[in-house]
Amino acid sequence: MWGETKRMLFNKNFLAAWLIACISIAIGQTYPSLKKALACGTFISILEGSLKSQAVSFAIPVAAVLPWSDSILQEYKSGFLKEILPRTTRRQYVEGKVFSIMMSGFMVWTLAILTVLFINFIVFYPLEIQGAIQKEALLDLLMKAFRTGLIGSIISTFGGSCGILWDSAYMVYGIPFVSFYFGIILHDRYFKNQIWFYPVEWILADKNWGPDKIGLWLFLLLFLLVMLGILGGVLYGRLEEI
Repeated sequence: MWGETKRMLFNKNFLAAWLIACISIAIGQTYPSLKKALACGTFISILEGSLKSQAVSFAIPVAAVLPWSDSILQEYKSGFLKEILPRTTRRQYVEGKVFSIMMSGFMVWTLAILTVLFINFIVFYPLEIQGAIQKEALLDLLMKAFRTGLIGSIISTFGGSCGILWDSAYMVYGIPFVSFYFGIILHDRYFKNQIWFYPVEWILADKNWGPDKIGLWLFLLLFLLVMLGILGGVLYGRLEEI
């Protein structure tokens, strides 16, 4: 399991996805004027505003599936899968692959948000009015980063399942992207009061989700568990054909 995750982390696609995520966050930020001292916590607020930008919404499904979601198809078509299966059990392979795909979407986005937060801190914090770092605002941003990572995991596992079912790398990228934007379009045009299929709200949690946003956390975790079960099932079914 950890060996598979290590392969994912050192794959060039992971670096490319991380760069895409960082650039999209940087593009989505609204930068303040530097002619006067900045308000305390500016380095946090400009990043927080970026998470609801169109640039980030466009990049989330792309960066989530890019690192590792199509690795199953690559290993299957290259013949690598036939070489590795005799050295392990099908169950161990499925567990390692599902875990690494899940972590790929999660780590790309959490690391990207933390990276941009660190850069913002270096650039803007010295220009802010002196004061203590707003711990509540920072904690809220970290929670949004974690939720963005969970959304990335949901998308990366969904993309892996689509690739196996349709035996196409195009479906790995295409279906998650279309589905993600379909949810945004449905909300913005037709169902503005419905938040369950609105990905931007899953990040921001501006609506009433109960105490400590518990409803949202349970929804995302349940969604992820369902996607993990589907990916494990379709992957095991594909291995039975070998």
